[in-house]
Amino acid sequence: MASDATRERPNYEFPWLPRFPVAFDLLFGRRRSFARDSALVMAKNLYPRRSEGFGQLPQASTFVIVANHYNRPGLHPYHCAMAITTAVAAQRPGRPELSWLFTSEWYGVRFGPLPIPVWVTRWLFRRIGRTYDLVVLPRREELVMARASSLHRVLSMLAKAPIAITPEAGGTGPLVEPPAGSGLFLSILFQRGYPLFPLAVFEEDSTLVLRLGKPFRLSMPRGLPREKADRMAREQTMVALGRLLPRDYWGVYAAEVERSLAEDGAPT
Repeated sequence: MASDATRERPNYEFPWLPRFPVAFDLLFGRRRSFARDSALVMAKNLYPRRSEGFGQLPQASTFVIVANHYNRPGLHPYHCAMAITTAVAAQRPGRPELSWLFTSEWYGVRFGPLPIPVWVTRWLFRRIGRTYDLVVLPRREELVMARASSLHRVLSMLAKAPIAITPEAGGTGPLVEPPAGSGLFLSILFQRGYPLFPLAVFEEDSTLVLRLGKPFRLSMPRGLPREKADRMAREQTMVALGRLLPRDYWGVYAAEVERSLAEDGAPT
C-alpha cells in the first residue's frame, strides 16, 4: 500500500445521470432498487474488479454478509457497497436485492470549507434508508430502544432478502475494533440460523478485490458476561475477515489473525 501505488489507483465516480431522479425520489420518498442503481454506477466505473467466492451464496435462502470497511480518496464506502451488491446480484438474478445496514450519522463532514451539521447527515441517511429499504443503525450506544427497533427490522428484512453490514462502522483499510454491541448483534443473527459470510474488500494495485469466504461461527462459553461475550464475538468476526485479507490489512487484529492461521497450519 505504498503512496505511489495509491496515486495510481482509480477514482470511482457517482455518475451524473442518475443524480436528479435519485434526488427527486429522496425528497418525495419514492422507492428505488439499490441493486439496479448499483449496477448503473458500477457500469460507469469501468475499473478492474475481481469477485471471488460468490458462487457459494445460497440462491433461495437469505444470509448475512459481514465486510470490512474500506475507504480511501477516490473509492468511498458506498462505491464498495455498490460493487458488492452488483456481485451478489450477478449470482442471484432472480433475487438481486441486498439490504445494507449503515450508520445513522456522520461526523466531521465538510462541503468545501463549510462543515456540514450532523443533523443534516442524519436526515439524509434516513431518507436514503427509506428510499432503498435499508436499515439505519443508531451510532450512539446509549440509544438502546432505537437499536432494539433496528434489530427487529433487520430480522423482518432477513425473512425476504439478505443483508450486509460493515461492523467496524469506519476505517480506511487496516482492521479496526468495531464499536461495542456489534458482536452481540451479530451473535443474535447467528443464533437465529442465518449464515455469516465474511467478505474482504481490498485493492491489489488498481484492482478492487471482493473476496467472499465460507460462513464463520460465533462461539462463546455459556454464562459469559455480556461485555466479554460481545468482545469475543467482535474478535471472532474480525479474525474471520482478517484471514481473507492481505497481511497489510490486519491492523489491530494482526496477532489474532496470525495465531488463527498458525493453528490451522495455513501460510501467513
